Amino acid sequence: MRFLAGWSVAAFAVLASCAPSAPLNRRDCTSKGIFAHYMIGEIFEEHTKKDIQDAIDLGLDAFALNINSLQSWATNTVEHLFKNADDLGFKLFFSFDFGPDNFGDPSEVVDYLKPFLSRPSYYAHNGKQLVTTFGGEQFDDGKISQFKSNVGGNVLFIPGLYNLAPSADLFSKNPSYDGVFGWNSWPSSSAGNVETTPETTDDAVWAQAVSNSPGKLRIAGLSPVNFKHYAGQNWYRRGEQNLEVRMAALLKDQADMIEIQTWNDAPESHYIGNIWDEPNTGNTEAQGWYKGFDHTGYQQVIKAFAKAWHNCESAENMVPTNGKSVQGAFWHHTLTVDGDCSADPKGKPNPLPAEDSVSGVVLAAKGSAGLVAVVNNGDKELGKLTLKEGYNSFKFDNLSAGKVQLEVWDGSNLVGGGYSNQDVQTSSDICNYNFQVVGFPG
Repeated sequence: MRFLAGWSVAAFAVLASCAPSAPLNRRDCTSKGIFAHYMIGEIFEEHTKKDIQDAIDLGLDAFALNINSLQSWATNTVEHLFKNADDLGFKLFFSFDFGPDNFGDPSEVVDYLKPFLSRPSYYAHNGKQLVTTFGGEQFDDGKISQFKSNVGGNVLFIPGLYNLAPSADLFSKNPSYDGVFGWNSWPSSSAGNVETTPETTDDAVWAQAVSNSPGKLRIAGLSPVNFKHYAGQNWYRRGEQNLEVRMAALLKDQADMIEIQTWNDAPESHYIGNIWDEPNTGNTEAQGWYKGFDHTGYQQVIKAFAKAWHNCESAENMVPTNGKSVQGAFWHHTLTVDGDCSADPKGKPNPLPAEDSVSGVVLAAKGSAGLVAVVNNGDKELGKLTLKEGYNSFKFDNLSAGKVQLEVWDGSNLVGGGYSNQDVQTSSDICNYNFQVVGFPG
């Protein structure tokens, strides 16, 4: 069985921008889509259908298909996705993996791409078919210009750049780019335990590049964490104070699009969708840190995020989508930062800017008052938060061995919450810093 092991296939949510300097314009927000960037592996047809159905339920409009090979195991999955998208009224577009070990030239994908552009399910942004990438910094502007010319039509080319120092004059050097997606939506591993902000990522510079070049577009990333402990790669890019901080910030941001990184990239731990067995059959190394780590709990808050964006609303208007008084999710590691995992030959990532903490988001319905969220770990209380209407984020420190639970109380009445299915440990055979994610519909 095959699975693309490129950087990611991201849950790619592209969201319209509401400029912060002007009143929110509902039409501007609803006219642009929310997408989920999707890793192409050898995935069964019925599973691609389920993924599309789940994305539709979340309020997403399309998948961006990250593909790094034109072998049949990959192209068959693409065909499954387009068939189901045509049938279900969903949209798709390509995000070619132009990492340095994949395609040698953009021209290699031209003949493959062109027939899909006329499919009813191919996504167009303001009348132009969107094509994105992961990487491709090694291709000069002449190659990109030739690629667009060979494809023909109205192609909108927005590369996802991760290995290029951000520069405010990007478009003067690369006029064939129609925009930029700054892939690095996490602080660098060496940045330490810092909160995700434009200053700790590349966002501020890419925003300036777009501001300097009217008509260009910007995609900003949204991701929970980036932990990889696989195939000779071993890193941790901080997830604490990432998703819970960045969702609220992006609703105020002026990016034209947002990419949720990712839908199904199990090897990098930042998946929010289904992780099917067939792409990783026989890959016990990868299974060791994602089996039992279901991340669909994130969807309990992402659906409200998508709805708020479509309605041109701020985080204060992110409310439960389940008709109940509360809804939310929390997440944490299951191995303490100083825990013993010496049996793992890879060892811990170095540096390891992880924290012994529990983070999360609780959404409270309009009109609710006096609700209190309490996080317990083992036999101790980690913290409590009095909830306001709408969006409530938190991070409580001093996580240690034992079970983790979150309960929301209205006085003496329990109105919602969730309970981790794995205890936190102080030792493990694997140095696993993937998140345990618990969603609670309340």
